[in-house]
Amino acid sequence: MKKIVVLISICCVLLSCKGKSTVETSFAIPENALPIEEQAVAQNEATSVKSTTASDGTKIDYDLSEMNSNMVYSQVFNMMIEPEIYDDKVVKMRGNFVAYENSPTANGGTSYAVIISDALACCQQGIEFKYDFAGKLPKEGDVITVTGVYVTAMLSDDMVYNYVKADSVEM
Repeated sequence: MKKIVVLISICCVLLSCKGKSTVETSFAIPENALPIEEQAVAQNEATSVKSTTASDGTKIDYDLSEMNSNMVYSQVFNMMIEPEIYDDKVVKMRGNFVAYENSPTANGGTSYAVIISDALACCQQGIEFKYDFAGKLPKEGDVITVTGVYVTAMLSDDMVYNYVKADSVEM
């Protein structure tokens, strides 16, 4: 009896398919879809549209301090990959302060950076910034907020060098 029930169940399943593919998928691309290159530009423009204004009235093009940690990490990664998009834009970022001695980008002096982590703090990106602390240097690891203009420059050996020329550093 069990064999007959199993056999009938299998027949019902096979007959219900009637030669149709078991998996139907559609990979149609919408007519209004943008090419990949234009998608990146549109994403950056969308981020720029959500710009904010600093307390002194300065327009901030990319306010990383208001984004969640995964979005900030992604944005910083993109800043390193496509620096020309961000060149001369005002950026506000928040992260941990770090100083590097004998830095080649500071002609052997000290360089400063903001270290930004993803949500799990397993991946980190750093953005160097230039600022005159006038003797009031933050402690290593302190959370700081840096606002300034993103600059893309070339080093002597044809390497691209990105940093933020900071107008303010809040500790």
